[in-house]
Amino acid sequence: MQLNEILEENSVKSISQKTNISEINIDALVSSEFNKLKRVKTMGFISIIEREYKVDLSALKEQALDYYENNSEEVRVTMGLPLPEEKKGTSIWFKLLIIGLIIFTVWFFFAQFDKTQINKYLPFSEEEISKMLSKDIKKELSIENVNKQSIKEDVTSKSETSSVLDNETNVSQY
Repeated sequence: MQLNEILEENSVKSISQKTNISEINIDALVSSEFNKLKRVKTMGFISIIEREYKVDLSALKEQALDYYENNSEEVRVTMGLPLPEEKKGTSIWFKLLIIGLIIFTVWFFFAQFDKTQINKYLPFSEEEISKMLSKDIKKELSIENVNKQSIKEDVTSKSETSSVLDNETNVSQY
C-alpha cells in the first residue's frame, strides 16, 4: 500500500490529526518533494505513517533515500573554540558571612584575652576591687557610721541656717 492509497481512504487533514504531522509536510511526501524536507524528518514522517496506518511504505523510503544520496550536500561541521566558562562571582551573602565570622572570631579571642591577660596588667584585679567595695559598704552600713553621719549633717545644716539668718539680720540693719 502506498501513500496515495492512504490518501484515497483518508484526507490530508485526517492524516495530519492522527499522526500530528503538518499538512504541508504530508503534501511534500505525497508529491515526492523531498527538497522541502530534511532527511531525518522525511524518514521519521514515513515511519510514523507506517506505524499509525499499519502499512509498508518501503518504496517511498527507497525513493527518499535515493533522492538524498544523489542530492546530498556535504554537511560541514565546524568545531569552533570552546567558549570559556564564565566564572560566577561569589555572592554578597557569602562575603557577608565570611566578614561576620571574622568579626565574631576577633571579638571572641579579644574577650578571652581580656579575661585572662588584662587582669595581669591592671593594678587592681576585679577581686581586689570587690573586696575594697565590700569593706567600704560594710563601714557605711554600720549603725555607728549612720549615727555619726546624721549628727554631722544636723550640725552642718544648723550652722548653715544660722549663717543665713545672720546674713539676713545684717542686711536688714542697713
